[in-house]
Amino acid sequence: YPKKMLRTLQRRIRDWRALHGPPRDVVFPQNHPPGREAAFDFTHCDELEVTIGGQPFPHLLFVMKASSSKWLYAELAFGETWEALCQGVQNALWEAGGVFTVLRHDNLSAATRELKRSGGRGLTKRYADLLEHYNTASSRIRPGHAQENGVAEKGNDLLKTAIDQSLRLREHRGFESVKGYVAFVKGVVDALNEEHEEMIEAERLVLQSLPPARLQAHT
Repeated sequence: YPKKMLRTLQRRIRDWRALHGPPRDVVFPQNHPPGREAAFDFTHCDELEVTIGGQPFPHLLFVMKASSSKWLYAELAFGETWEALCQGVQNALWEAGGVFTVLRHDNLSAATRELKRSGGRGLTKRYADLLEHYNTASSRIRPGHAQENGVAEKGNDLLKTAIDQSLRLREHRGFESVKGYVAFVKGVVDALNEEHEEMIEAERLVLQSLPPARLQAHT
């Protein structure tokens, strides 16, 4: 369907839900100035039922989304490890062409650790060093409150829905190689970013400068 028809359908469904649907939580809209914040997360993709060479392909995607322009980045991962986090954050920032003032995330063990004395969680040294290298800051949600990382959660849902729809149109979920699947996902991400191209380009102009080099992402 053309985008015009799809948006009309979406508006009608939205209006019907507002008038006749279940009660919704009260939400206070937030103001996201360009360049200030991007949120990241890992998301499991087993429900996509992707296969490589006829075999199931369990995997994750590292996803980063800009809170203001809706810019989206995704790359393949196989666990919520420090290596995947370090590589994902750096690749995303270099793809964006600059650094956001704040990076929003949950309390994943690759970036945070338990503070035995206070009972809370703090940043790991190597994640703090990564933030310092890029001159950015961490913004974390409270443990058990996934809704506080709404930008990343919405980005995960948006991306996996778009991938699923593209796979349905493709009429099969099998790929001959991992490289082919990665290229397919990149095509979906690029199509989503095209919808916000003007906002993304405007935000890139106010991002902080990248450092001269990346940090080592492997151990």
